Amino acid sequence: MNNKEFFIKSWQHEAAVTAKAIRALPSDIGKLTVQHHPSFRSPWELVNHMGPHGKECAQAATEGRMDLVNEGHFPLTGPTIYRSTEDAAKSVEDHSARLVEALNKVDDQTWDSKVIPVYWGPNKIFEMPLGTLCWTMHNDTIHHRGQLTSYYRTLGVKQPNLYGPTLEEEEAMMAKSN
Repeated sequence: MNNKEFFIKSWQHEAAVTAKAIRALPSDIGKLTVQHHPSFRSPWELVNHMGPHGKECAQAATEGRMDLVNEGHFPLTGPTIYRSTEDAAKSVEDHSARLVEALNKVDDQTWDSKVIPVYWGPNKIFEMPLGTLCWTMHNDTIHHRGQLTSYYRTLGVKQPNLYGPTLEEEEAMMAKSN
C-alpha cells in the first residue's frame, strides 16, 4: 500500500467517525453555540470549520488549488454554514466520497509533488504538495473532532463511542461482569 492508498483508507475511516460525532450532537442551536471559553470555538463552529475539509481537499485534487472556508472567526449566519447537524454529517460523507473518487484519478507523482496553493479569501496563505496538504487536513479534522468531544457531556448528550467504549460503557461492562 502506498501513501495515497493509506491516506484514502484513513480518510474514509475518519470521515465516518466525524459524521458519527456530528450526529451525536444535540440539534438545539442554543446548545451548539455554547463555548467553554471565549477564545474556544463552540461545537457548531467546530463542525462548520472541520466539516468542509473533505470538500476543500477534493477541490485541491481536481482544481489544483484550495479555497478554505470557515477559518478564523466566521459568522454562523454565512452561506457556508450547515443548516443542521444531519446536513453537516451528510456533507462530510458526500464530500469524503468525492475526495476518494478524485484521489483515485491522481497519479503518485501528482500526489507526492504537485504544489497546491491554499487561499483564505483573496489571500494565498501557504502552499504545499497535494499529499502533504491532504494529510494536514486529515489531522486537522481529528484535532478539531477531539475538541468537539469535550462538549458532549456538558451539553447533556451521550458521549459517542468513536474509537472504543466510553467511560459509561466501560462502567456498565464492569458492572455486568461483577
